[in-house]
Amino acid sequence: MESTSLAIVIPAYNEESSIGNVVREILNTVDLDFKIIVVSDKSSDNTSAVASEAGALVLELKHNHGYAGAIDQGFRYAIENLDPDYVLTMDADGQHDPIAVDSMYSLAVSKNLDLVTGKRPSCARISEKLYSLYFRCRFNIDDPLSGMKLYRKSLYLDNNGFESYDSIGTELLTKALVANKSVEQTDIPIRPRHDSEPRFGSLFKANKRIFISLLHTIYRINSKY
Repeated sequence: MESTSLAIVIPAYNEESSIGNVVREILNTVDLDFKIIVVSDKSSDNTSAVASEAGALVLELKHNHGYAGAIDQGFRYAIENLDPDYVLTMDADGQHDPIAVDSMYSLAVSKNLDLVTGKRPSCARISEKLYSLYFRCRFNIDDPLSGMKLYRKSLYLDNNGFESYDSIGTELLTKALVANKSVEQTDIPIRPRHDSEPRFGSLFKANKRIFISLLHTIYRINSKY
């Protein structure tokens, strides 16, 4: 089995216009022992070919798994094939500046952290602000919905997966906080998207989905999972 210190998992659905630049920028910016895994979530365009040509390992899914499901598949592939110490998730639309990767990894290693979550400058939706307000008051974490997070491999293995309900990518973070694992947040820069299609769909649907997720998350936190 090949091994690496860090696996970067990027879920991608029809991201041929941005994924090549995202992969190349990471390769030219990050100064670590790492591999990039692009999980093409049954894309109907040339996402897989573009990502592979740019230098990423590509996992092409035969069925659409959705954002969290694609990340789960990327985690599993990384652990089974690369045995990384940490797995970092990033979006495929170019919003996440790879300049933050080195600092997040260095913070985790220097402090022996289980998870580092990126903190965006702001949240756009009211439901995201409510999610953030709850986590800030409960755990002193300002941006639980950030798509850029660095996880110790054991968090995924202990949970037996990335997500067991629609947590909007917060389940591993939440469980780590409830279990008093070592978690810190760090500021990350956010840039304009390379495309125009938001990950959560229309404003109404996005707010409804995120708000319902928050209610489920609060219930699980109060039940200690």
